[in-house]
Amino acid sequence: MISWLQNKLQKNLLIVFILFSIIIIAFVFTIGNQGPMSGRDERTADLQFYDTPMNTETARAELGRDAQLSAMLNGNQQADQSLPYQRATVRYIANLHSIPEPSKEQLREYIETIPAFRGPIGQFDAQAYNRMIDSLPFFGYTENDLRRVLADDYRINKVYNVLRGTGFVEESEILDGLSQRLAKWSVLVADYDLSTYSPELDLTQEMIEAHYEKYSFQYQTPERRIVDYIEIDAGQFVEDIKPSEDELITFFEENIDRYQPTPAEDSEEEVEPVTFEDVRLAVRTDLRIRNAREVAAERAHDLVVEIIEKEYSRGSEGLKTAFANHNVEARTSASFAANETPIGTTWGRDIVEQAFNLSEDRYFSEPFQHGNKAVVLFYNQIIEPTLPQLDTIAQRVAADLQAEEYRKVRSEYAIELKAKLKEASSSEESFGAAAEEAGMTVGSFLDFSLSEPAAGLNPRLLSAFVELEAGQVSDFARTSGIENQGAFVYVISKDIPEVSKDDPQYAQVEQQLKNLYGQFAANQYIQTLMMQEMQRIGLAPAAN
Repeated sequence: MISWLQNKLQKNLLIVFILFSIIIIAFVFTIGNQGPMSGRDERTADLQFYDTPMNTETARAELGRDAQLSAMLNGNQQADQSLPYQRATVRYIANLHSIPEPSKEQLREYIETIPAFRGPIGQFDAQAYNRMIDSLPFFGYTENDLRRVLADDYRINKVYNVLRGTGFVEESEILDGLSQRLAKWSVLVADYDLSTYSPELDLTQEMIEAHYEKYSFQYQTPERRIVDYIEIDAGQFVEDIKPSEDELITFFEENIDRYQPTPAEDSEEEVEPVTFEDVRLAVRTDLRIRNAREVAAERAHDLVVEIIEKEYSRGSEGLKTAFANHNVEARTSASFAANETPIGTTWGRDIVEQAFNLSEDRYFSEPFQHGNKAVVLFYNQIIEPTLPQLDTIAQRVAADLQAEEYRKVRSEYAIELKAKLKEASSSEESFGAAAEEAGMTVGSFLDFSLSEPAAGLNPRLLSAFVELEAGQVSDFARTSGIENQGAFVYVISKDIPEVSKDDPQYAQVEQQLKNLYGQFAANQYIQTLMMQEMQRIGLAPAAN
């Protein structure tokens, strides 16, 4: 028996292939005030999405940022808004079944498959990898972030590979999929911007107060930290570093790609490789700085070891003496939240994360490198989150409530519009007239197939009408990542051809269906688990 899932897939087969990388909602993931699909009550201090912590702003931000980085690495410039929760769900399955993190060799092999690390001809390119590493700070990421996301994605792929299976397809399904692929369509598209529907809303004080109470966690100020820190600058050791000629040559050979020029993409001329003698001065400078950094790191490490071995307590005279003996001076940062850099520093996210891991019990961090400095952080103070009084943020709460209410009334209005268009769908002329009367812009797309869509037809709309028959009207379908922009589709005609196993595209459709059944079965399973957990913790409305 053909399952419901298989029926859906055979009807949408071509759309899936055309839109696999196209029809995805714009990824603007901000775990904050986005209405009922993004917030709900944060009822407990240990809020978790399966085994992923969600109780702090830092944790929620990391969930979204990791998903953004994963999307960037895999070439999804627009990724689904639910991607962070999908990844958390699959990670939970991986943890549940003890799927291990990749070894160094496995991670290296996996990295070579990542789209972001491929060169112009589609193969792994070390220079593309290095460019990505260099660009991470521009996007607010560190190499530690990259390693974590890559390891997670490796394990996530392992889970999906198991869930997909091999798939089974009956001959009738293949023929249905083939006929759907070759069907000829003619449609009218009525574009509309729902934001033009702005009825006056009656927002009462009681409604504002209820919204404030319901989403109070969104209005509280974030937890902030103040830390003390010491810095050991590698610059003070550079003059003492005097590398030998053999050390210089070895360093050059180990880092030879760093010194080679990058040929212009449109140039066919071979670039003469750079020799050691050509860049000897640069190599010496780089090696001295690297070794000086190692010295600075050793000094910072010695300080931490002394703190541990002598059990210096926070703020003790012994700790102050250790600072003096190591010729370092403790400074105090300005207060900062988990998504901020303290004023007067250039710290990245990795340092801020370490600062938020400190406590009175574990009051010092491990030494780490920041630029040419070795840094150790020391706990100073936590500034707890506070919830502003409603009267101090009343305008913001009212604006949020208004946005939420407009989402509701516009969703209802879209249903009303469809009903009006459906009444006028006896012909393309009557549909077009009714759509224009409602303020829509109508365009026609004639005699096209799903495998060869009409020029100018928004690919997001294909899934809106693929299951419709001639004379039917689609629901309102979004045409961009902007919430209120979309269209209704009226099917003028739908001509499905006769097909047989002898068709040259039969085998191709068969394999595509097998792959898709496995992929969609896995996706449906993950989506079900994800929605159950989102409903449990209040990130999605409960199922009726």
